[in-house]
Amino acid sequence: MATIEYTPSALAGLGPFRSGAIARRVASRALPLAVGIVLVLPLLMLLVNSVNVAPAGQAYRYGLGNWQAAIADPSALGALWNSFALAVTRTAISLPIALALTWLIARTDMPGRGVIEVLAWLSIFVPVLPPAFGWILLLDPKFGLLNALMTSLTGAPRFDIYGFWGITWVHLASTSVAYKVVLLAPAFRRINAATEQAARVCGATAWQTLTRVTLPLLAPAILLVTVISLVLSFESFEVELLLGQPVHLYVYSTRIYDLVNNQPSNVGEATAMAVVFLVWLLLLTWIYRRAISGRSYTTVTGREYASRPARLKRWGRVALGLCIAYFCATLAAPLALLVAGSMMRLWGFFGVANPYTLAHWQELFADPAFFSGVRNSLVIAGSASLATVIVYSMVAYAVTRFRSPVLRVVDTFVWAPWAVPGVLMSLALLWLFLATPLRSVLYGSVAGIAVAFVFRAAPLSTQFFKTSLLQIGPEVEEAARTCGAAWLRMYWKVVAPMLAPTAVTVGLITFLSAVYDISTPVLLYNAPSRPLSILMLEYSFAGARERGAAIGVLLTAAVLIILLTARSLGYRLSRERL
Repeated sequence: MATIEYTPSALAGLGPFRSGAIARRVASRALPLAVGIVLVLPLLMLLVNSVNVAPAGQAYRYGLGNWQAAIADPSALGALWNSFALAVTRTAISLPIALALTWLIARTDMPGRGVIEVLAWLSIFVPVLPPAFGWILLLDPKFGLLNALMTSLTGAPRFDIYGFWGITWVHLASTSVAYKVVLLAPAFRRINAATEQAARVCGATAWQTLTRVTLPLLAPAILLVTVISLVLSFESFEVELLLGQPVHLYVYSTRIYDLVNNQPSNVGEATAMAVVFLVWLLLLTWIYRRAISGRSYTTVTGREYASRPARLKRWGRVALGLCIAYFCATLAAPLALLVAGSMMRLWGFFGVANPYTLAHWQELFADPAFFSGVRNSLVIAGSASLATVIVYSMVAYAVTRFRSPVLRVVDTFVWAPWAVPGVLMSLALLWLFLATPLRSVLYGSVAGIAVAFVFRAAPLSTQFFKTSLLQIGPEVEEAARTCGAAWLRMYWKVVAPMLAPTAVTVGLITFLSAVYDISTPVLLYNAPSRPLSILMLEYSFAGARERGAAIGVLLTAAVLIILLTARSLGYRLSRERL
């Protein structure tokens, strides 16, 4: 990496000090405090409105009616139980698979392990709903290809994509395993091989070394990934809606969606249910901290550090073959069927004469809602990524460069959007927008949806920028100030260029999330502001699943092209982050 040197002669043209003191005070105090307060407001709105029994738009009236309705509603309690069962089941199945896959990538000499890790990254960013369409074509009990084959062999179908196990399988085949692999890989790489070698010298077998030395040292990372998995499972929305509604299986997020969209709307009970998630999150956090407290997990010290991969010998190619087969089955197969489904004359009917046609693509391109959705998605994603880069780079700068109790509080507040994930954030922002004078501008508008994605990006974006700023010494900034540069000019001319690679990464992640995410805007849009991802969901429930699959093909292709292009240009997501 080239070293950038800022000498006094190079900095002389930065300009004299003018309003630097004012800009510095704004950047170090006012802006971070304002951002922190705004970020925590949706959480406060949920808590307050859970005891607000007045209809939306009327003066607040407090009581426990919402909680009583939620507790007395059998479907609400059933939805909570279904979410809990799905979360535990998905985590219990995906975690061992992810541990094995991560070990092969990070701790062995398996050939092609870099390619397998790239496939794990791609699996994370592929939208969840399009592959679900592909799995329906494979495993639908009436017309699924695999079920048709099983019927011809055994006389009866063997699989059903709808319901508890179908939802579990789709998540396992999409992001559940891949997300854990990406999060666990850095921790696996930091295990000192000398520790494992010492166990082998003492007579431990490879299995004993793995179970008694390696995995216990990884306990904090494994527990953290488990907590994150349980949280993300609780907030899952679109797959549960697509595969659960036909068999009347409701989960926490889809029940909240139904309560808000029912006629009449029951936002109060939905808000009370949303607060239950906060209790769940606090419980998981307490369990995590209790589990790792009082023990040492240090693996990198001042002594010699080595990270030697385990030699698989002839088993390396076997392991590579299994990994490739896994990603072919979980990633390539459903996406191939998604493409086929978008060109089917009638969804799921492979046996009719001339089953394939481009008519649905032509209908999609002829639909004004499609081009409106494309425009809305691009505006939302572009504006959200730009605002995210500007706002959170400034917040991260203040947190890392200045010291005050206020900034310590702000550093905690930036995690608030992850305490209200997915459809819950959509509900919280709905309350916030309705309570502000800007409700006519934010509610049901493209601007409001873009703001929602800026909220969602706060934790990850701030941490990315903090990590980069900690690697930049203060001497560079001091040299610019010595040459008379005002603070704001110094920031944009000196600090911002060095943050450019991180800014591209943050902007890329925010842009992609805004393009394919469904749960965040699902309660905030109306027909004119509908993004493309929501249009895909609407098509799938309006008897036009072929057009929904076509949008899924376009979204998936766009995500993959953007990721691969960014990687080829050198802006690759660091394996040590996220």
